[in-house]
Amino acid sequence: MHYAQGDRVEYKGQDNQKHTGQIQRVRGQEPNLKYTVRDEQTQTEEQIQETQIDRTL
Repeated sequence: MHYAQGDRVEYKGQDNQKHTGQIQRVRGQEPNLKYTVRDEQTQTEEQIQETQIDRTL
């Protein structure tokens, strides 16, 4: 599944915990897309892969 800038998603962060955030940037080419997500609670940005995204909200 493809996600776009502005999508709200639930994802597994680098700490292996579930987070909720908004996609800020999408970079790369299929199948190696990278997403920059801003965590709603901490307001920090994290770069994740598509496989770390559980679902859209």
